[in-house]
Amino acid sequence: MSNTLDLTTFFQKFPDEMACRQYLEQKLWKNGCVCPHCKCDKTYRYKDGKLHKCSGCLKQFQVTTNTIYAQSNLPLQKWFLAFYLIATHKKGISSIQLSKALGITQKSAWYLAHKIRYMLLHNTVMKPLKDIVECDETYVGGKMRGKRGRGSTNKTPVFGMLQRGGNLIIMPVENAKRVTIEPLIYKHVKIGTKIMTDEWWAYTKLSRSYKHEVVQHGVKEYVRGNVHVNSLEGAWSLLKRSIRGIYHRPSKKHLAKYCAEFQFKYNTRKDSEQIRFDKLLSKSKGKIKPAQIRA
Repeated sequence: MSNTLDLTTFFQKFPDEMACRQYLEQKLWKNGCVCPHCKCDKTYRYKDGKLHKCSGCLKQFQVTTNTIYAQSNLPLQKWFLAFYLIATHKKGISSIQLSKALGITQKSAWYLAHKIRYMLLHNTVMKPLKDIVECDETYVGGKMRGKRGRGSTNKTPVFGMLQRGGNLIIMPVENAKRVTIEPLIYKHVKIGTKIMTDEWWAYTKLSRSYKHEVVQHGVKEYVRGNVHVNSLEGAWSLLKRSIRGIYHRPSKKHLAKYCAEFQFKYNTRKDSEQIRFDKLLSKSKGKIKPAQIRA
């Protein structure tokens, strides 16, 4: 398949359920069919082309067994179209717009989109950031009235780490205190990396393990040579534009999933539509229970 994937090409490549199933097998079973129950690679396929049976545990299964598609009444073509629309809409897509595109109810579209976001949140493994990393936090959600930024009582803090020219890692946090932020930096940023932050006190001890550079926002200093957090500030601008324009005020309990969606889109921003679609599709392993979405 070429790197260009517009809607016309999409329906040419995925005209029916069997075409989608065969493509999914190629992506999830790259080294051949493997039983999802016992991991045995000695299996055989039934004549219907969908069902398989394991020679080891003797259980039947499909490529959709123990995946996000398990126990779903939606055909794979609609799942694939949802992946395509979520992957290619840079600012996000509302559940109303998604429901119209898929021909399903708004409630079903909302639930479907959250299953995909949950998949991105839990099936994404990030390599440690290195070289030059910018760290900062922003505040999203809630009503626009009242104090903004640090000290806001009606917004949720979101912490981010961005490797210049590389990947972004963001997540909502309880607060912007050192006890909360420092462990996240140690977890996701390689020791010895050059870290850029503002003068917020939660970052003051980073020099013990990192090459820490500080830009003094309090005195209107935003760039000093290559010392700045402007790249991450740009990412925050895109995140807030997406939330305000598409999702409006996402609840705190679902914010981590929205952040996971934004992180995926930001980190694949230079990829073609086809590559982004394939990367999203490849994360669809792992069964999701309804309670994991509503909680």
